[in-house]
Amino acid sequence: MSTLDTGLGTVRDWITQMRLGNASPAPLILPANRQTLDIGPGETLEIVHASDPDYRRLASLTEQIFDPGASLIPVMAGPSNALCAISASSSYSDVRAAWYAADGQAGSHWSGGAGKTTGWWRCCFTAPVTATGYSIMATAPYGDSSPKDWTLRGSNDGVNWTVLDSGVGVAWVDGQRRQFSLAQPATFACWEINITATARPDYAAPLALAEVQFYAPATQRILVPASTDYQIEYLADRTRIKRLAAERRLLTATVRL
Repeated sequence: MSTLDTGLGTVRDWITQMRLGNASPAPLILPANRQTLDIGPGETLEIVHASDPDYRRLASLTEQIFDPGASLIPVMAGPSNALCAISASSSYSDVRAAWYAADGQAGSHWSGGAGKTTGWWRCCFTAPVTATGYSIMATAPYGDSSPKDWTLRGSNDGVNWTVLDSGVGVAWVDGQRRQFSLAQPATFACWEINITATARPDYAAPLALAEVQFYAPATQRILVPASTDYQIEYLADRTRIKRLAAERRLLTATVRL
């Protein structure tokens, strides 16, 4: 059992000391928060923790970039990654799972369970993010399986939700993408499209979304999955992350139990 966290499978910042290998001042130690440091070529980020042979550690790395109006959901290759997790109230099959509505492919999609005309699609980030708008893409074919009536809701605990936007009587054509602006920027960890009606109630899977995206404010840096330009070394009481590429990056590191 871990000496630092008794919750199996949880993710926490697990950091007691962080320093750059060739920087003289040690960065501020904030054990309760995710740590972000400016790391350059040849520099090593060292995360020191209690020795624990019972766990196989995994370092989750993300980088900060500035991209005006950038997409907040990275291209998904599964239901979760270092930045977020995708879920839904139901799914028609494994190849119509919720994350297929964020895989960057217009030809794939999420479908709700058989006969379901209502349900929710949700993206929960590992930390609150600020969005100014969102978009929905209809499936092709069967674009009328897209939501006709819905609300966009935000939450920081998955229990208490705030309605941020709504659509009523919206009609879709196959493969159409619509973008919607929020009345004002909102900041939440969990974002949910709660669908209350579609235009195709007689189809086997009458509820579907091809692609969903949320957009950052034009002045905000966002987190993206880190490139492969890092060398990670797992030692008994520390994790070392070395920057290989030539340019400097703002790297955010979290150690997964």
